[in-house]
Amino acid sequence: MVYINNFINRFKNDSFYRDTFFLFFATMIMNLGSFLYHFIMGRFLGPEQYSILGVILSFVYIFFVGSYVLQTSISKFVAEFRVKNQLENIKSLYTKALKKVIIFGIILFILFSTASFFLSNLLNIPLSLILLFGLSIPFMLLLGVTRGLLQGVQNFKLLGYNFILETFSKFVLGFVLVFLGFNIFGAVFGIIAGYVIPFLFLVYILKKYFSKSVNNFSSKVVYNYSIPVFFVLIFLTLFYSLDVLFVKYYFDSLNAGYYVAVALLGRIVFFASSSIVFVLFPKVVEQHTMGKSDFRLLKKALLLITILCVFLFLIYFFLPKLIVLILFGEKYFGIIPYIPIFAIIMALFSYVYVLSFYNLSINRIKFIYALAVLFILEIALFILFHNTIWHILFVLLGLISATFIFMIIYTFFMPKSRSP
Repeated sequence: MVYINNFINRFKNDSFYRDTFFLFFATMIMNLGSFLYHFIMGRFLGPEQYSILGVILSFVYIFFVGSYVLQTSISKFVAEFRVKNQLENIKSLYTKALKKVIIFGIILFILFSTASFFLSNLLNIPLSLILLFGLSIPFMLLLGVTRGLLQGVQNFKLLGYNFILETFSKFVLGFVLVFLGFNIFGAVFGIIAGYVIPFLFLVYILKKYFSKSVNNFSSKVVYNYSIPVFFVLIFLTLFYSLDVLFVKYYFDSLNAGYYVAVALLGRIVFFASSSIVFVLFPKVVEQHTMGKSDFRLLKKALLLITILCVFLFLIYFFLPKLIVLILFGEKYFGIIPYIPIFAIIMALFSYVYVLSFYNLSINRIKFIYALAVLFILEIALFILFHNTIWHILFVLLGLISATFIFMIIYTFFMPKSRSP
């Protein structure tokens, strides 16, 4: 009992554990909302249309890279400005970013709309559906700006509430429209609402940070930093998105729908651990800016991920049939053999993800070359080995295992490359 009380007291007094727990709780609610969304869509749409939704969600993961780039880059410099008590620089960065991202988002929407004709024929998806999804792109980017500010000032409670609002908006509108008979189009409308509503909410809440007259702070340093962040995020995001696109291209609609379902279950492991990165990143930036040791925070993060991954893997290993029955129904029982191995894949990916962001927070970027190799090999091996779902899974497992080993060596045994 004494040890338990000491642990609870240590947990309460440690801001890293406390903030991580709150954000983890918020992301769990967010994930629950996503499960309900997929539960409704999987049952109402059927495997064929659900496979189309899986492709749309892969587009979401890919384009949301831009949002994460903005969020990560802005949060880093906001965290540094916060340590130095430079409030005017925070306001200037936030205001300039919003104005520029609005213009860039519109341009990106136009380019994506032009490419939609090619994508529609390639993936056998209605053109109107792809164009509809394109409307969400500017709001994804703008949401990254507002969340980056929250993350940088370490307002994790408001950030957590915004995550909940995102999934609530997506689920409610998507469920209503699908129930009314709009099918896959209703599901995509829900996705759009999941970005528009949270962004408008944060714009109102954070209006005190918007300045009509910005100072002479140069945002060039932020853009320069965003380049390595972009490549890290694009390589990592493509790792867990390309598989669905390749399966949709090579497999029939039924097996593609099965794969989307098992991929969703596997990604729960990663999405559940993402809250740890949101807390870790600005806190490491803060410690690094003050010249203090930051390895202690990393070790805490890795410990939390280990606990989480082991817990979820045990559930997947011992109760896969029950999970599939609850989330997707009997018609998806064929995915049960694949669930444990996909959970292992995403557990290793979670470690790689955390180690990548830790290195970014202290300005170490040479590991990007390893992620580039991961991306190239994934494409090449998918082209060579794609006859069965097992081929896809073994390719992913081999690649992420090798990348995990490299990141451990790079982070813990190559300290001389660390930048001040």
